Amino acid sequence: MRALFLREVSNGTETYRLWRRDGKPDREYPQGEGDAYILYVEQGGYLAPLRMTDYYMVNHCGYHATVAALYGDEDNRGKYFGRLRQSGGDPAVLEALGREEQMILEYGSDPTRQASYIKNILDGHVATYRTSKETGGETFPDYIGALVLGELPTCVKLSAVYKARSKIRTQERMAKTNAEDEAYCAERNRQAQQQVEVALRIIREGGVLQNDTVEFYRDRYDSSASSIILYLMRRYQVSVPLRTQGWINERLANATITDGRCSQLQFRGNKRSKCSSRFFDCMNELIYAVAA
Repeated sequence: MRALFLREVSNGTETYRLWRRDGKPDREYPQGEGDAYILYVEQGGYLAPLRMTDYYMVNHCGYHATVAALYGDEDNRGKYFGRLRQSGGDPAVLEALGREEQMILEYGSDPTRQASYIKNILDGHVATYRTSKETGGETFPDYIGALVLGELPTCVKLSAVYKARSKIRTQERMAKTNAEDEAYCAERNRQAQQQVEVALRIIREGGVLQNDTVEFYRDRYDSSASSIILYLMRRYQVSVPLRTQGWINERLANATITDGRCSQLQFRGNKRSKCSSRFFDCMNELIYAVAA
């Protein structure tokens, strides 16, 4: 990429040269000045991304220093603003926040603080890389950490090992997940089939058939649920009007089968609710189909 040099920062021990890309901004909606481009730090002839903008670094470095200087710590800051809201209200709070912003900008723009902050970031990358090196590529090999240590060729080898092992782990994890999903669906379908068998026995021998929900799974996140009586009507190809289907699913509580006929039923609703005029015909057709 085309890059623009921004500045050099140092804490007396470490010195870093900061860059950004030239051209189209990295962030479409910056929050403030310096928030449009991601920062890069020069290391061994490469530009390593810091994954933050100048705006973020200034605020991060300046905020903690400001809190320590003005209040001591976060708890004291919270107590201070709590008292300020009670005594001075919003105007006093806004004035205090304005003072904070000025100090954050001043402290956060200090090259010494920025250099120390960048060193902490790079030290984290180095620690990640060293862990990978010690485990022979078992963990993620951090290229930025390797760059700081001048060990990019070693990191390339570790990366190949890590990718191969990650692929195996991913395949094993997927196989385990698939097996668990299959077992889950098989158990749910076994329970549903058991419901169906009980319902069929009641239809053949007589009794009260509760219109409970039965649910069959195609996979763990794809299932079809229906009231069991409507499920059986569809299974035995009983023609049921759409309105009657809705009534069976939403209103029907149970049906009593006596001597091969539907003798009575219970359904949910208020005193004005009416029984479906077609239900008995459909139910008796189902009883005949099951018996046949």
